[in-house]
Formats: sequence, C-alpha cells, structure tokens
Amino acid sequence: MGKERAALAIHDPPYNVAAFEIKQVSEFVEWCNQWISLTYNVLSKDASLYIWIGADQNDGFQPLPDFMIMMRGQRFSPRSFITMRNQRGYGTQKNWMAVRQELLYYVKGNPDFQVEYTDIPKVLKGYYKKVDGKVTENLQRSKSEHIRASNVWVDIQQVFYRMEENVSGCYAQKPLKSIERIIRASSNANDLVIDYFSHSGTTLLASEILDRKCYTVDIDPVFAEITIRRLENFRKTGRTGWQNGNPFEGELRELGAQNAQLDIDNAPEAVEMPVQNTLM
Repeated sequence: MGKERAALAIHDPPYNVAAFEIKQVSEFVEWCNQWISLTYNVLSKDASLYIWIGADQNDGFQPLPDFMIMMRGQRFSPRSFITMRNQRGYGTQKNWMAVRQELLYYVKGNPDFQVEYTDIPKVLKGYYKKVDGKVTENLQRSKSEHIRASNVWVDIQQVFYRMEENVSGCYAQKPLKSIERIIRASSNANDLVIDYFSHSGTTLLASEILDRKCYTVDIDPVFAEITIRRLENFRKTGRTGWQNGNPFEGELRELGAQNAQLDIDNAPEAVEMPVQNTLM
C-alpha cells in the first residue's frame, strides 16, 4: 500500500480456518488478532472496519464471543453489532431455525457515516410531537418514505444459484447489496477500500460499481483468479456473476472438447461381426 491509507476495511475471514487448516478457537482468534492489527496500521486516522464473523450455536456460539473479547484489546472502538437475516436457513425440529449472519462494525477515530435507507416503506405512525407549534407524527417529519437501515438487515437476499451474482463454489459469498450498503454508508467516492479475504470478489466488484478504489487479496489462488475474472466479466458484460454457470466455463468447454477427442482417438477400431440368421 505504500503510503496510501484506506477509509474502509471489509473482512470476511474463514471461520475457524487459518491458511487451509482447521484451528482451535484460541488459535483462530490469535490469527485474527494479527490481521486486525495490520488493518489498523493501514487505515486512515478516521476509518471504518466491518468483520463478518460466525456464531456456531452448536459450539458455544464460537468464534464470535472470543473474537469480540480479543477486539477489546485492539485500538478500534465498537460501533454496532449487525445481523443480516438469511431468507433460507438450516432447520431442526428441536431448535429455532438458524437464519442469521453476524457483522461487527468498529471505527478508528471519527469517520463519516452516511444514513442508508432500505426499500421497505414506512407504515407505522406515532411519536407525535410539536413542530413549529403544530402536532406532527413520524411520517410527516421523515426525510424518506422508506425505513432507515438498522442493525438488523431483513431486506437483503442471500446468494443462491438462481441469482445473477452467484459464483459457483463460493459458499460463503456475501450479497452484493450488503457490501454496497457498507461502502455507501462508510466511505466516499474515490476512497480506498481494503479486503483481506477476497473469496468471490464481492468487495472488489462493489467498489467498482460505486467508484471506490479497492485493494483485495486471497491466499487461495483459485479465489484470487475468480475475483479477477468476476471483475473482468462485469466490465465486459455488465453481469455481476455467473447464474447457472461458473468463472471457468471456457476452460471446461475446451477440456470437454479435448476429452471427447481423446475418447474418439483412443476408441478401438470397429470390427465387422458376422450376422447370424436366427430364422430356422
């Protein structure tokens, strides 16, 4: 990054996995401590940090609680605890259906924050008070006909195979709308955004769409290649993913054609067999 400093960091670490190895919670959190410290050093004096983090209800809600305790020792200040609701979840007959993803919001210094509005219309009236001597209710005083985004996001659809933005094989893919919301709220045009866990490349793509600069990396070369191809595909076609397809379609078609030719080349030569007359 040189002397550049980012206004926003959006990280989605692989839960309880560090460098391809399953880790104990303590090891995972210590690993997180390292890249969180690095994040602080490359952010500007007034910046925002968002981290997607898991809470396994079958394992003491880890790693979320230990991660939050670790963050107390960092120089970031907590700002909000956001929950994004999945429209689909995994169910059980002995527990509540799990449909939530947790997002932690921290700040460094005193960054700007832009109020976001959802697509959900306001319907609730109340909270009467006087404005210029006249009694008004909240719909009359509001700046928008829609509800402000809160720390519970119910209006964003998780990514699945029928959506255009779907990237096959990226099972932790975050919805483009969720990352765009973060970027609009916590950065300005031409700001630098960083992401240490590129995965499907959503942060890079959202930055491209919203006129931000983005630096992102991934330790897995496959996800790094997917990220590059996703941006190139968007610039070429305007499409945000590969609905019912995948980033390696060209190679797979070529490989299929090569295999088909090999099957033809290696097929045994046809041998004429005498036809028996079964009529007596």
